[in-house]
Amino acid sequence: MTKRVCENCRWFVSGGLCFRYPKENTTGPDATCGEWADASITPEQEDLQKLTRQFAVALAAASWTDPHRVWELAEKLAAAEPQIQREGGK
Repeated sequence: MTKRVCENCRWFVSGGLCFRYPKENTTGPDATCGEWADASITPEQEDLQKLTRQFAVALAAASWTDPHRVWELAEKLAAAEPQIQREGGK
């Protein structure tokens, strides 16, 4: 797994610049801000990872007697994730 520090973040540019937070632009390679995005994958691959995780959680939580419930749970998780991230970032 990639270490979650600025140096390995998609927003970090050599020389200590962070493009995620341009007002707080200067940072060090070992710093972290909590907004880390893996530089080794594309944004599309990151979106696919999130979708896969949501589906896996829905599968684990679903009632196995009703397979349509899996999709309902996946949709609810996908809709709730941005709110959960905002609340967790307080």
